[in-house]
Amino acid sequence: MRRMAYGVGQTIEVCLQFELPPARGLRRVVATFVNEHGAFTEFTDVPAEASDCVLQEPTRIALQGRPAYPGSYTLERLRVEHLSGVTHVDPPRIRFEVKGTSDVVAWRLP
Repeated sequence: MRRMAYGVGQTIEVCLQFELPPARGLRRVVATFVNEHGAFTEFTDVPAEASDCVLQEPTRIALQGRPAYPGSYTLERLRVEHLSGVTHVDPPRIRFEVKGTSDVVAWRLP
């Protein structure tokens, strides 16, 4: 699993490649990340033209968010909101670290 570190308040984009359930009306993808202190942040899908990862690979989904607290965040929940309700999807294993400063830290492999 690759790990990336960011600064508090920095916009983070997570690229996912997986099959979503068939759309039932309008839908929104929401990912909930939680750190070791219980703080959480939600990432939501962004339009394809606003995402580097979707432009590179159209089958991907881009989620963006801005964590407000430092810590090591893990993807806990992934849900698709649509007109008929909410579909929960098994989340992939994704982690990133948020530092208390705005300095971006390089890639690390665990």
